[in-house]
Amino acid sequence: MPRKYENKSIHNRDFLDSVVNDYPNEYFDWKVTIQFYAALHRCYCVIMINGIDIVQKHMANITNLKSINSDLGVRLFKLYKNSRQARYDGFLTEEAMLRINKLNFEEGNRLLQTLENECLKYYPVIQSR
Repeated sequence: MPRKYENKSIHNRDFLDSVVNDYPNEYFDWKVTIQFYAALHRCYCVIMINGIDIVQKHMANITNLKSINSDLGVRLFKLYKNSRQARYDGFLTEEAMLRINKLNFEEGNRLLQTLENECLKYYPVIQSR
Protein backbone atom coordinates (compact mmCIF):
# COMPACT_ATOMS: atom_id res chain seq x y z
CA MET A 1 0.00 0.00 0.00
CA PRO A 2 2.79 2.53 0.58
CA ARG A 3 3.61 2.17 -3.14
CA LYS A 4 0.57 4.32 -3.98
CA TYR A 5 1.89 7.17 -1.83
CA GLU A 6 5.44 6.66 -3.03
CA ASN A 7 4.21 7.14 -6.60
CA LYS A 8 2.27 10.27 -5.64
CA SER A 9 5.33 11.71 -3.92
CA ILE A 10 7.51 11.09 -6.97
CA HIS A 11 4.81 12.52 -9.25
CA ASN A 12 4.54 15.69 -7.13
CA ARG A 13 8.33 16.03 -6.93
CA ASP A 14 8.64 15.70 -10.71
CA PHE A 15 5.92 18.32 -11.16
CA LEU A 16 7.68 20.64 -8.69
CA ASP A 17 10.93 20.27 -10.63
CA SER A 18 9.11 21.09 -13.88
CA VAL A 19 7.48 24.21 -12.45
CA VAL A 20 10.78 25.37 -10.94
CA ASN A 21 12.62 24.84 -14.24
CA ASP A 22 9.93 26.40 -16.43
CA TYR A 23 9.01 29.29 -14.11
CA PRO A 24 12.01 30.04 -11.88
CA ASN A 25 10.69 33.43 -10.73
CA GLU A 26 6.94 32.81 -10.63
CA TYR A 27 4.23 30.73 -8.94
CA PHE A 28 5.88 30.49 -5.55
CA ASP A 29 2.47 29.91 -3.93
CA TRP A 30 2.03 26.78 -6.04
CA LYS A 31 5.62 25.66 -5.55
CA VAL A 32 5.19 25.84 -1.76
CA THR A 33 1.96 23.86 -2.01
CA ILE A 34 3.57 21.18 -4.18
CA GLN A 35 6.46 20.91 -1.71
CA PHE A 36 4.01 20.10 1.05
CA TYR A 37 2.19 17.41 -0.92
CA ALA A 38 5.43 15.79 -2.13
CA ALA A 39 6.56 15.62 1.51
CA LEU A 40 3.17 14.51 2.82
CA HIS A 41 2.96 11.53 0.50
CA ARG A 42 6.52 10.52 1.30
CA CYS A 43 5.68 10.70 5.00
CA TYR A 44 2.56 8.61 4.45
CA CYS A 45 4.91 5.76 3.51
CA VAL A 46 6.72 6.11 6.83
CA ILE A 47 3.46 6.27 8.76
CA MET A 48 2.03 3.21 7.05
CA ILE A 49 5.06 0.97 7.44
CA ASN A 50 4.91 1.77 11.15
CA GLY A 51 1.41 0.29 11.29
CA ILE A 52 -0.50 3.56 11.61
CA ASP A 53 -3.49 4.31 9.39
CA ILE A 54 -3.57 7.39 7.20
CA VAL A 55 -6.53 9.62 8.12
CA GLN A 56 -8.31 12.55 6.46
CA LYS A 57 -6.91 15.34 8.65
CA HIS A 58 -3.41 16.57 7.86
CA MET A 59 -2.74 17.55 11.47
CA ALA A 60 -3.63 14.06 12.71
CA ASN A 61 -1.17 12.56 10.22
CA ILE A 62 1.50 15.05 11.25
CA THR A 63 0.92 14.14 14.90
CA ASN A 64 1.19 10.45 14.05
CA LEU A 65 4.43 11.12 12.17
CA LYS A 66 5.82 13.01 15.18
CA SER A 67 5.19 9.90 17.29
CA ILE A 68 7.51 8.00 14.94
CA ASN A 69 10.11 10.71 14.38
CA SER A 70 9.74 14.13 15.95
CA ASP A 71 12.08 15.86 13.48
CA LEU A 72 10.13 14.53 10.49
CA GLY A 73 6.89 15.73 12.06
CA VAL A 74 8.31 19.20 12.69
CA ARG A 75 9.57 19.51 9.11
CA LEU A 76 6.28 18.33 7.64
CA PHE A 77 4.36 20.73 9.87
CA LYS A 78 6.48 23.66 8.65
CA LEU A 79 5.81 22.73 5.03
CA TYR A 80 2.10 22.41 5.88
CA LYS A 81 2.12 25.83 7.53
CA ASN A 82 3.87 27.41 4.53
CA SER A 83 1.37 25.81 2.18
CA ARG A 84 -1.61 27.07 4.17
CA GLN A 85 -0.10 30.54 4.32
CA ALA A 86 0.37 30.57 0.54
CA ARG A 87 -3.20 29.43 -0.11
CA TYR A 88 -5.32 30.96 2.62
CA ASP A 89 -3.70 33.87 4.40
CA GLY A 90 -4.93 37.29 3.45
CA PHE A 91 -2.80 39.26 1.09
CA LEU A 92 -1.07 42.22 2.61
CA THR A 93 -0.08 43.27 -0.85
CA GLU A 94 0.66 41.11 -3.84
CA GLU A 95 4.33 42.10 -3.62
CA ALA A 96 4.52 41.19 0.08
CA MET A 97 2.93 37.78 -0.47
CA LEU A 98 5.28 37.09 -3.38
CA ARG A 99 8.23 37.88 -1.12
CA ILE A 100 6.88 35.69 1.70
CA ASN A 101 6.09 32.79 -0.64
CA LYS A 102 9.53 33.03 -2.24
CA LEU A 103 11.20 32.87 1.19
CA ASN A 104 8.96 29.96 2.20
CA PHE A 105 9.82 28.18 -1.05
CA GLU A 106 13.55 28.57 -0.44
CA GLU A 107 13.15 27.27 3.11
CA GLY A 108 10.90 24.51 1.78
CA ASN A 109 13.62 23.28 -0.57
CA ARG A 110 15.90 22.63 2.40
CA LEU A 111 13.10 21.11 4.47
CA LEU A 112 11.91 18.85 1.66
CA GLN A 113 15.39 17.57 0.84
CA THR A 114 16.15 16.83 4.50
CA LEU A 115 12.76 15.20 4.97
CA GLU A 116 13.18 13.01 1.89
CA ASN A 117 16.62 11.89 3.07
CA GLU A 118 15.31 11.08 6.55
CA CYS A 119 12.34 9.16 5.13
CA LEU A 120 14.74 6.97 3.16
CA LYS A 121 15.86 5.47 6.47
CA TYR A 122 12.33 4.15 6.99
CA TYR A 123 11.13 3.55 3.47
CA PRO A 124 13.69 3.50 0.61
CA VAL A 125 12.40 5.05 -2.58
CA ILE A 126 14.16 5.07 -5.94
CA GLN A 127 13.82 8.53 -7.38
CA SER A 128 12.69 8.86 -10.97
CA ARG A 129 14.56 12.14 -11.35
